[in-house]
Amino acid sequence: MDKILEFLDFSSIDPQMYWRLQDRNQEKTFEINWRRDAQVRWRFREYGALFWTLSQPDEIIGRLTAIGIDMEEFENCLKTSLLHQVCFADRIVKDSRELLGTDLVEAGIQDHEEFLRNIGVLVERMKPTVSAQTGTHLRVVKD
Repeated sequence: MDKILEFLDFSSIDPQMYWRLQDRNQEKTFEINWRRDAQVRWRFREYGALFWTLSQPDEIIGRLTAIGIDMEEFENCLKTSLLHQVCFADRIVKDSRELLGTDLVEAGIQDHEEFLRNIGVLVERMKPTVSAQTGTHLRVVKD
């Protein structure tokens, strides 16, 4: 589940996502919202409530479990939302190949992947130095 949440944070095409789920006992309905542009990206509330409860990524699983959300169902909702984006991205790539040509699109994808590999290597090399000097923690998100 942590990898899915991390993937959502770094790879989502959509700037925000929304899910509505019932608790395990089917007694209450909850709204769950993720927003890339918000300082605190995760929020949830009982359906119809006025105020949202904000949550950090490392807390969201525990907090949703505590209010009775079935985490397997929530994980399936996340996967479904991400798969919709994968299908959209696939359509963009296919249309780009038709418009720009397969060779150009493939070259662009390969160049981008090489760029990401190089950035990853650079971050790994800089990590101990940056952390020691500034207290900043760098991390590379890999497949």
